[in-house]
Amino acid sequence: MMGAALGLVFTFVLILANPAVAELLNHGGNAAAFVFVVTMVTTFAIGATLTGIVFILNGDKES
Repeated sequence: MMGAALGLVFTFVLILANPAVAELLNHGGNAAAFVFVVTMVTTFAIGATLTGIVFILNGDKES
């Protein structure tokens, strides 16, 4: 959940800070914006999940 929330925040900051991204999403319509946000959120969520798995596996080896 933390990765998904971080991905959502990063996506909105990227859209607000980069006018080129906002313009591309504006021309693409609602479907393009939805796909962009879902892709970013999913990418961050998968990354956070894999990082958590690595931390758990490494923590078990130290015990």
